[in-house]
Amino acid sequence: MSNYLREEEVVVSIKDASLVYQGDKAEVVALQNVNLDIQKGEFICVLGPSGCGKSTLLNIIAGFHKPTSGVAMIDDQPITKPDWDRGVVFQTPTLYPWLNIYDNVAFGPKMRKQQKEQVKEDVEKYLELVQLEKFHKSKPYELSGGMRQRASLARVLINEPKMILMDEPFGALDALTRINMQKLIRDIWNMTQNTIFLITHDVDEALALATRVIVMTSRPGKIAKEFHTEFTYDINGTNQESVTYSPEYTELREEILNIINAQH
Repeated sequence: MSNYLREEEVVVSIKDASLVYQGDKAEVVALQNVNLDIQKGEFICVLGPSGCGKSTLLNIIAGFHKPTSGVAMIDDQPITKPDWDRGVVFQTPTLYPWLNIYDNVAFGPKMRKQQKEQVKEDVEKYLELVQLEKFHKSKPYELSGGMRQRASLARVLINEPKMILMDEPFGALDALTRINMQKLIRDIWNMTQNTIFLITHDVDEALALATRVIVMTSRPGKIAKEFHTEFTYDINGTNQESVTYSPEYTELREEILNIINAQH
């Protein structure tokens, strides 16, 4: 399989990052000497056994955690705190239950004192993009899990972040909704050319979405291997089953599973 090549423009750079925290009985090394450059427009999916530090790595990029040693940079500046330029979508949608969907999506721009007319235009644009324009007056509890996750995605997209971080965003959804959400995020990525960093336990989900798959070792978390893939482009233009049953897909899937299973 030929690697997909793009013009290199590094958005986030992680250099020799380790994170140690105090456990109940001893110190725990969650991440150890992680080095990673994330280029503009990449769709990165991270796989690995439970407890390998996937979410810790995402939290460092988001600015929720600081590495114990090493550094994480965005646009050559240290990441010291959360900011609008890194939008986060969690597994459980983080919507304000007392606000309707329109006001949830509008919350960020309003907090940044954007003009009312611009906020209205942007909210309508992103609600249409996630196919929720008919539900703008609904409260979160009136929507299905998939719809709430789409609303969470719109709330991130409206801020036009440099990078979208997604921590198992489809893990709690049923199989059909999950497939539909994968297609939606793939379509949005193709339209916006945003940079996406997504954590998943599902190898097929990673191969269906990513331009680069990162496989991590068990704790202490390190990068075991990286794979540049093109399946997301193939799936976008053809029947997904014809791609997933191809020899190239099957071979890569097996290699990734072998690496993960070897960690147990």
